[in-house]
Amino acid sequence: MLVSIPPFIKKGALFGLVSPAGKIDAEKVSQAEKFLESQGFRSCRGETATGNHYQFSASDKERAADMQSMINNPDVDVIWCCRGGYGAMRIIDDIDFTRMKQSPKWIIGFSDITVFHAALQNVHNIISIHGPMPINLPSNNHPGIEWTHMLDLLQGHEVDYHVPPNPFNKEGTAAGELTGGNLSLLSMLTGTKYDFKPHGKILFIEDVGEQLYHLDRMMYSLKLSGKLESLAGLIVGHLTEMKNNSTPFGFSAQGIINEVVKDYDYPVLFDFPAGHHTQNEPLIMGAQIHLQVSEDGGFLVYP
Repeated sequence: MLVSIPPFIKKGALFGLVSPAGKIDAEKVSQAEKFLESQGFRSCRGETATGNHYQFSASDKERAADMQSMINNPDVDVIWCCRGGYGAMRIIDDIDFTRMKQSPKWIIGFSDITVFHAALQNVHNIISIHGPMPINLPSNNHPGIEWTHMLDLLQGHEVDYHVPPNPFNKEGTAAGELTGGNLSLLSMLTGTKYDFKPHGKILFIEDVGEQLYHLDRMMYSLKLSGKLESLAGLIVGHLTEMKNNSTPFGFSAQGIINEVVKDYDYPVLFDFPAGHHTQNEPLIMGAQIHLQVSEDGGFLVYP
């Protein structure tokens, strides 16, 4: 099935700022508005963008309505999720993506926003951007190169990545559709209509704050389901603040992943700079990519 690509934007495009999961300080949203203005873009806030409802920005109904409003608003070119946290799974079935299929627009975010990427890619065949969010803007007002790259991708400019060598890398080349996101969310979506279809795909994974044995369990779940053997390639992003038990697990986070995939015949790239750490480079989920891993490191390009 053909994949829908939202129109690339131009200066003056309107970003809709929305918080479909956790709550965020209003100061961070204001900072994002100033950042967009400095780059020549406009912004508008969703009604619950800076709301507060326990750990969420608003009730499920209100957050779903806010996201729906951004999807349905013909003036909004980009929907920029302000943060992750938790909550997207609670509302994803309440979102009507009909307007998105008729007139695609970009959705940006990562972590819990993996749920939206999964729905767009695996159900509606619309690409989106796994990338930094307003909560990640540095307080010193000196955003790194990943923020430039995010705006470059949105405007249709070429962005390629070169990643330094890692001893766990497995050399090879692959081409395929990029899928994935936060590993914990991908695991939770297994068996749902939002689950990814692995055949010929290049899978990207990242995670934060997980016990090492949890990471091992999630990787073996992918293996036992047959998803790993069907891939064309694997890209491993940041594995941030992984936790060990008082009795050591015996492998590092990267070592766990390597043990699970080492016998598969496709390239594996570790240390891709995306996920819960600076730098968090944007990735176009659902796009065709070319991956090359050699002794010099990894290269990722969009053909």
